[in-house]
Amino acid sequence: MKHRAGMTVLVSAIASASIWALSPFLIGLREPWDTDGNFYVAALFVAGLVAGTVSPKPLWAHYVGVLIGQIGYELTILHVGPLFLLGVVFLLAYGLVYLVAAALAGYVRSKIVGIPARTELK
Repeated sequence: MKHRAGMTVLVSAIASASIWALSPFLIGLREPWDTDGNFYVAALFVAGLVAGTVSPKPLWAHYVGVLIGQIGYELTILHVGPLFLLGVVFLLAYGLVYLVAAALAGYVRSKIVGIPARTELK
């Protein structure tokens, strides 16, 4: 079980950090939530769908991964300023969008497509 959770955290961290890394190329802004539209929410949803399809369980690991990926990217790549803690609060809330998408993708994978979301390691 620990291996599955670690893989899910890693997949979610990479997917969510990719939103920030690709943001300057896709919308011309360093921070994806600075756009006038819904790019950030849509990007979180799409990234959550991809991550939930790749590694559907456990759901808590998706939430941890989305936070690690985004906060880690901000701390290592961006220059954080005095509003960093406020940004973390927003990330906690926006992470729920990602979590819902990952849960939806896991459900679709297990129920509709027929690939089990949970397999026991022997």
